[in-house]
Amino acid sequence: MNLKDTLPFLAGIAAASGIAVLVAAGPEHDSHGMDPVTTDEMNEMMEMSPEDMMAAMAKMSEPGEHHKELGEMVGNWHAKTSFIMDPSAPPMEGEGEMSVKWILGGRFLQSNFKMDFMGQPFEGLSFMGYDNAHGEYVSTWMDSMTTKITYMTGEKEDGALVMHGISTTPMGDNPMKIVTTSNEDGTVTDKFYDQMPDGTWMNSGTIVYTRK
Repeated sequence: MNLKDTLPFLAGIAAASGIAVLVAAGPEHDSHGMDPVTTDEMNEMMEMSPEDMMAAMAKMSEPGEHHKELGEMVGNWHAKTSFIMDPSAPPMEGEGEMSVKWILGGRFLQSNFKMDFMGQPFEGLSFMGYDNAHGEYVSTWMDSMTTKITYMTGEKEDGALVMHGISTTPMGDNPMKIVTTSNEDGTVTDKFYDQMPDGTWMNSGTIVYTRK
């Protein structure tokens, strides 16, 4: 299997931490993916007292209910992976381990993922949290087989966490998403989707996490 064949797998594993994906692009954002401050908002901030400004910053910076929900992923997990490399062939299956812990005062989760891939050790590192200022989940992913940082953002939809991002391949960039659900038996499932040229989504893989 060549590098081109491994890219869908790597894009999928890129959520192995919880799970991840993201790009906040669009005309309503600046070059950094952030909403620009309007004149009215700037005037309102200028009228705030230092005490009110500090109180507002403290409220925006404190972990809340969204962070509490993310905390359910803290711990050690066994992962069963299944990714489609070739639609005409059986999925490539594997097993790995993931450890998740809080960092920075309970504001972000750090996830470390390890497995053997094509006979070689594979490691991934992810950070995930909830951005109070923009009202969305945020995530980054790095691994030992690429030089790219994958950024992801998302929100809850019908009880599932849906994260959107961009998968980069030699053919170019392509939208992807990961849908994470907590199951009644205590497992957690990530389902990975790639967007097709007609706008539909094709399932490209699955990871099932079982707490150790």
